[in-house]
Amino acid sequence: MKPEDIHLIRTPASPVVAPDEERVAFVVSEVDADSYRSSIHVVAVEGGQPPVRLTEGPRDIAPAWSPDGRWLAFLRAEAGLPHQLMVMPAHGGPARRLTEHRLGVGSPVSARHARAMAAPVWSPDSTRIAYVARVATEGRSGETLRRITQLRYRVDELGYVHDRRSQVFVVGIDDAKPRMLTDGRWDHWDISWHPDGTCLLAASARHEDHDLDEANDIVLVGLDGREKVLTDQSTTVNLPTFAPDGERIFFMGIGPLGADRNDARGRNLGLWSVPIAGGSPHRLTDAESVDLDDGRTRPLRIDTQGVLGGRLERGAVLLSRIGLDGKSRDLIAGRRQVLDYDQQGRTIAAVVADEASAGEVVALRDDHELVLTRLGQDLAGKGLRPMHEITALAPDGYPVHGWLTLPEGEGPHPLLVYIHGGPDLQFGYSLSDEIQVYADAGLAVLVANPRGSAGYGERHARIVRGNFGTLDADDIVALHEAACTRTDIDGSRSGVMGGSYGGFMTAWLAAHQGKRFRAALCERGVYAWASMMGTADISVATKSMIGDKLENWLVQSPISHVDQIDIPLMIMHWEDDRRVPFEQAQQLFAALRSRKKPVEFVVFPGGSHNSFRHGPPAERMERFETILDWFNRHLGA
Repeated sequence: MKPEDIHLIRTPASPVVAPDEERVAFVVSEVDADSYRSSIHVVAVEGGQPPVRLTEGPRDIAPAWSPDGRWLAFLRAEAGLPHQLMVMPAHGGPARRLTEHRLGVGSPVSARHARAMAAPVWSPDSTRIAYVARVATEGRSGETLRRITQLRYRVDELGYVHDRRSQVFVVGIDDAKPRMLTDGRWDHWDISWHPDGTCLLAASARHEDHDLDEANDIVLVGLDGREKVLTDQSTTVNLPTFAPDGERIFFMGIGPLGADRNDARGRNLGLWSVPIAGGSPHRLTDAESVDLDDGRTRPLRIDTQGVLGGRLERGAVLLSRIGLDGKSRDLIAGRRQVLDYDQQGRTIAAVVADEASAGEVVALRDDHELVLTRLGQDLAGKGLRPMHEITALAPDGYPVHGWLTLPEGEGPHPLLVYIHGGPDLQFGYSLSDEIQVYADAGLAVLVANPRGSAGYGERHARIVRGNFGTLDADDIVALHEAACTRTDIDGSRSGVMGGSYGGFMTAWLAAHQGKRFRAALCERGVYAWASMMGTADISVATKSMIGDKLENWLVQSPISHVDQIDIPLMIMHWEDDRRVPFEQAQQLFAALRSRKKPVEFVVFPGGSHNSFRHGPPAERMERFETILDWFNRHLGA
C-alpha cells in the first residue's frame, strides 16, 4: 500500500436495519479529490444484489428509518455549512430539509472519547424526530471578547463551546417547526424516546462544578419541557435507553467514580440499569473483565434476550448480547472488530473490519452471517501485509501482547516500533493504513498493547495511572527485544514513533532507551504535563490519568529529561490541535534545539488532533512521505 492508495479506502458506517428487516441503510465515506464525500447507500439483506446509492452527499451521514418504514431521516452538510436534518421517502426521492440551525444539528459529545455525530431519533409513531443542536447564548453571539467561568470552554474541532450548549429539539415531519425542550444552561447528548412517545431521555451534567469532574446524569425530558434528573452523579452516562416496557433504563457508563468523581480514565465501560423512578444505577457487567466499546451514537438495542454491545478483547471488538443477568453471548467473534451495529427483530447489521479491511456491512440472521458489501475489493489487490501475533514477558514477568507486520522479502528488515494513543485504546484487528504504508516501504512494523491499553481488563489499563513511563515503557521494550531476536529483523536499525500518548512515549523512550533506536518521531504528543493541564480540552480527564501533584507531572514529562535525548528526533504537530495543544511541540523543540540536539520540527497549519487520519488527503500523503523520508534517512529502509 502506497500513500496515494488512501484514495482506495471506502469506509462504511452507521448501519441501520429497516423495520421490515429487508434492507440495511449505511454511510460510505471516501476520498473525493482533496476532500471527502459521504453518502447513504441501501442494500438488501438477502438476494446478493450490490448496494444502491440513495443520496449524493457531499456530506450525508447518520441515517435513521422511521418506525413505520415510510421515511429515512439523515443529516446533510452542504459545502462549507454545518449539518442540518433531512427527511426523504424510504425508497428514494427528493429530500426535505427540516432545520436551519446556525450552528448545525448533531453533537459529538461523549463521556470518554470523541464520537461521530449523533443520529436523529424518530418518535414511536413516526410523526416527530428528536435531535440535538448547539444553540448560542442569547445576546452573546456578537461579542468579540469571551467571558469564561468554566474549564470546559473549548473543544478540539468545535472551537469555543462555553456559550453554545447542545439542546434537545423535537420537530414534526409535516410542520417543520423545531421546538427546543431543554434548559439552555446545560449540554445534552445521546437522546432516546419512551416507548409511548410521551418523553425522552438525555445524558447531561448538571451538578455544581460539573466542569471539574467526569460525572454525568440521565435526565427525563417531557414534551412540555419539564425535566427530572434520574441518577446520582456516580457514573458517566452514554446512550440512556428505555427498556421495551418503559419501566427501566439501560445505559453504558463508567463508575462508580468515587468522592471526587474524577477517575474514569482506564476504567472499563459497562452496562448499567436504573428504574424510571430514578436512584443509584446498578452495574450488570463485570467491572474487571468486560470493557464495552463507546463508539456507538444511537440508542441501545434492547429486547427480551438482553442488550447488544461491542466488547473489547485483546485487539478484537466482539459483538455480544448482554443478558439482564450480566452474562454475555458473543454473536460476532474472531480476529475482527465490530465498529457499529443495529438490530430489528431477528436481523442484526454490523460494520465488521479486520486486518485487511476497513469494514464491510454484515447481516446476521438466525446465527447465519451474510457479507452484504465488497467495499474493500480495490484495496485488496494492493498486496496488504498480514499481522503476526508476538508476545513477550516484561521484566516483572507480565505477559505483553502485540503484532509484527513484515515487508516483502527475507530481510533482515529495519524495525519501526509504532505506539498507539490513549493510552486506554488498543491496536488490533482492523485495517491500519499506517502499518501497511510503512511495511510497503520496507519497514517491519511492531505494535503493542502495553499496560495502560484497553482490551485486557481494567487492572491492565489502570496500573500505569500516575506512573507513565514505567510499566508501560517496560512492556514496549520487552516486545522490542523479542522482535529483535528474529533472524528476519535487524534490531540495530530500529526506530520508534507514535501519536498523542504514543508521542509522549516516543519522547520518553528517546530519553530513557535511546541506545535501542537510531531515530524517533513524536506526533501530537504530550511532553509537559503541567502546561497540558492548563491548555488542553481534556484537562479534567488528564488529571484522571496523571494524578494531581505537580512534582509527579514534572517527573513524568519528557521535557524534564531532554538532556538525555541524543538520537535524531522529529516533532510533528498541527497548529490548531486543542486536544494536545501546539505549545507542547513548541516547548520540546525549543528545549532540544537550544541544547543543539538533532531535532526537526514539522508544523501543519490549522487542523485538529485527528488530522493525521481525517485531514485533507493531500496533507495526509505529504505526512506519509515526510515520515518515510525520515526513517529512510536514519534506518535505511
